[in-house]
Amino acid sequence: MSTEKISFAAAVGTGLKKYFDFRGVAPRREYWFFILFIVLLTLVTGQADQILFPELAQKATDSANALFNYLETNPSAPNWQLFQQAISDAMDSTPISNFVGFATFFPLLTVTVRRMRDAGFGGWWLLLIWFQLFTFIVSLRPSKPRN
Repeated sequence: MSTEKISFAAAVGTGLKKYFDFRGVAPRREYWFFILFIVLLTLVTGQADQILFPELAQKATDSANALFNYLETNPSAPNWQLFQQAISDAMDSTPISNFVGFATFFPLLTVTVRRMRDAGFGGWWLLLIWFQLFTFIVSLRPSKPRN
């Protein structure tokens, strides 16, 4: 187990530097700092989307309200066209967040695989992402001792 303390900036730098590198391990501190970076980045880009594209945000809100109003009056007959429009407008209203999400997908995947390996699991266990509580618990486990 490594006793070296990694800083926030170093963890983010490592995560981005190892963009497609699934080899090695990511200690808890590196993993959680990178997750914190992704959360903060998501908050900032979400706010930037709201500030820079208010008309798109309003269009998405209007589409969602139209869908909810329809479902309140006709709960047994869903209108899939309204549903599709609401989803489409919601995706269109966040262009910066969408770009950042696509750009950070692989670094997030690689750091998660390296964290799983550090906790003593293979990266293939990540296929159990559908069981997110399991992944969360595994990421909290201490690092596996090395000889």
